[in-house]
Amino acid sequence: MLIAKAARLLNLLPPRLAFLILLFCEVGRLRGRRLLESGYQGHVAGLLAHDPDRSFSGSVTRYFPVEAAELLLRIGADREAHDVVAEYGLAARSPMLANMVVRSLFEQGELEKARRLVSNVTLRGCTEAECHLAFLKAMLDLIAGDEAGALESMSVACRGLPDYMRPHQNMASRPAGNYHPNPLDFTCGAAGRLFDLCNFTGQRVTHIGYGDLGVGLFARALAAQSELRAKAPPTVSADVDLLLQRLGIPLEQLRVIPEEWTTQIGHLGMLDILFRMRELGWWTGKPLIVLRPDFVANRAFFRLFEELADIVVIGETVTHALGEELLSLQRWYGMNFNVFRLPSGDVVPFQEAGALAMVEWEQEGRRHPMRDAYDRIYATDPKVQDDYRRMREAWGMKPDDWYVCLHIRDSSHYSEVDGTGQTHRNAPLETYLEAISNITRRGGWVIKLGGPNAPRLPPLDRAIDYAQSAFRSELMDICLIRNARAFIGTTSGLTNVAISLGIPSALVNCITTDPQLWNGDVRFALKPVRLADGTMLTQAQLTFSPWRWRVFDACVLSRNGAQPLNNTSDEILAVVEEVIDPASRAAGDVASQRLSQWKQQLPRPHYYGASRISAYYLEKYGSDFLLPQLAGRSAGRPGAIAAATR
Repeated sequence: MLIAKAARLLNLLPPRLAFLILLFCEVGRLRGRRLLESGYQGHVAGLLAHDPDRSFSGSVTRYFPVEAAELLLRIGADREAHDVVAEYGLAARSPMLANMVVRSLFEQGELEKARRLVSNVTLRGCTEAECHLAFLKAMLDLIAGDEAGALESMSVACRGLPDYMRPHQNMASRPAGNYHPNPLDFTCGAAGRLFDLCNFTGQRVTHIGYGDLGVGLFARALAAQSELRAKAPPTVSADVDLLLQRLGIPLEQLRVIPEEWTTQIGHLGMLDILFRMRELGWWTGKPLIVLRPDFVANRAFFRLFEELADIVVIGETVTHALGEELLSLQRWYGMNFNVFRLPSGDVVPFQEAGALAMVEWEQEGRRHPMRDAYDRIYATDPKVQDDYRRMREAWGMKPDDWYVCLHIRDSSHYSEVDGTGQTHRNAPLETYLEAISNITRRGGWVIKLGGPNAPRLPPLDRAIDYAQSAFRSELMDICLIRNARAFIGTTSGLTNVAISLGIPSALVNCITTDPQLWNGDVRFALKPVRLADGTMLTQAQLTFSPWRWRVFDACVLSRNGAQPLNNTSDEILAVVEEVIDPASRAAGDVASQRLSQWKQQLPRPHYYGASRISAYYLEKYGSDFLLPQLAGRSAGRPGAIAAATR
C-alpha cells in the first residue's frame, strides 16, 4: 500500500525529479525500489506516448551511468537508455547491460542502431551475458548480410553456451536448457550453424514486423540444408543406424518431422496439410515424427497421424540421447517448418504453399484424411461414443439436436498482457451473443470451447460453456468439433482442427500475416485495421509489405499508428448465417459484386486457400477496404497493387 502511494506521488513530480529519486533508491539499494519502479512504468509509457523524445535522466547520470541506463530500461525509456549506453561507452564495460539494450532495440525494430552498438564490443564468450550478446550480434550480422561475421559470433555463443548448438527451426519446439551437444552438432559445420541461425533470426524479425526479411532467411536455411545434403552423408551412431534399419528408413530417404509440428494444436493442423502435400506428390521420402510426451498439444488429435508416419517418443520409445541425435539430423533431412519448395522450384512460406495445396486438393475432389482417421479410430469406439452420448444427455440435448462449436480467442490461455504480443487477436464474448441467439432460435445449440479460465458464457438457453464443464478433455474437444454442424472461430489453432475435420467454418476477428489453410467451406471476416486519421487499411495493404508484416504483433501495430478493431455483432452474425444457412450463403456468393474485385487485389489467388470473404463484410466496408482504381485487369498484377499500397 505504501509503495503504491509513493508511486502515485512520483507521477505528480516532474519526470527528471522522479527519475532522480528512483536513481538514488537504486544506488542505495533501498528495499521496495523495484516495486516503486514498476508502479512508475505506466506513467512513463503515457508520457512517451505523447512525447517520444522526452528525457528522464539528467546531469547526475555522469556519476552513475550504469545504474541510470539500467533504470531507464526498467521504466520503459529504452531509447534514452541506448543514448546513455552509447555516450558513456557502457556496452564494452557491461556485457549484461549491452545485452539488455541491444535486445530492447532489436524488439523495437531498431536493427541498425542495435548493430552499431554491439559492433565495437569484443566478445570472448567468457560469461553467459557475453554469449547471449554474441548470439544477438550473430543475428544482426546475418540481417545485414554479413554471413562470415554472423558465423564468427555464432561460434563464440556456441563455445560458451552449448544450448546454442541445439538444432533449431521454430521456438514452438519449447526446448529445455542444459543441452548436451552430440557429434552431429559439431560435424554439421558452418552450414549447420547457418541453418539454425537463419531459422531463429527469421522468426525474430517476423515477430517485430519485418517478415519480408524472415522469408529470405528461411529460404537461406533451406539452402544451407541443401548444402549439407550435397556433401557426404553424416555419420550416425550405431543406435540411430539400428533404429532406422528396424523402421525400414534408408538415411537418404529420412524426413525428420521435429517437435514444433506437434507442440501447438494449430501446428497439428499444419501437419495435416504437410501430409496432404505428400499425397499431391509435392515431396517424397519416409517421414519420422520425433516428439516429447509432455509437449504434444492434443494427444487424441495426434493419434490420427499414426498411420501416416513412423513416430518416436523421446524418453519412452527411444532414449533421450537417441532422440536428440534424430533431431540433430533435421539439419540434413528435416521437413522445414517455415518454408516449402514447390514442385516449380520456388521457395515460399509454408503457409502459402499450404494454401495452394488446399486449393489443388479441393479441385481434385479429395476427402478429409483426418476426418476419415477420426471415424476409423473413434467413431467405432464404444466408450468414446458412450461418453459423448452421456455428455449430450447431461446438457439436455436430444439425439437429433444439432449444435455449433464456438471458440473465441482470449488472453487467459497464454496469460497475455493487453496491448502486447498477440492480444490484438483477441475479441470480447459480448459481440458473439447475437449470433448465438440466432443459432438457438433456429433450433440449434452452441457449445463454447476453450480453456477453463476463459470468459464465461452468460446463462443462455441451449448454450453450453463446455470449457467450464467436467466433461472437458482433449478427446472430447476433438469429438465435439467432429460432430458439429459448423464451427465459429478465428485465426487460432482450433480453427485448423475444424478445417482438418472438414467442418464448415465461420471465422471472424481474423488478423494474420500468413496465407490461410482454409477450404471452400470457410467464410470469414477480417478485423478492420484503422490508422490514426481513421483510414482503413485495404485488403491489398494487409497482404503486401510493409503492412502485411506489421499485423503480427500488437506493439508493432501501435508503433506504426494502427489499431485493429473487433468485428461488430452484425458482422459476426452475417458470417455465421453465410455458413449455417445454405440459402444465405448461396445468395451472398452470387450477389456480391465486389467479390471478383476483392480476388484481384490479393497477391495470390489462393492467399486465403479455397475460402471466401464474407459478402456482407465486403458490402459494409467495400468503399474503404477495396481499391476501386484497381478494378481493371491490372489489379491482378502484384506490382500494380504493391505500388498502390505504399
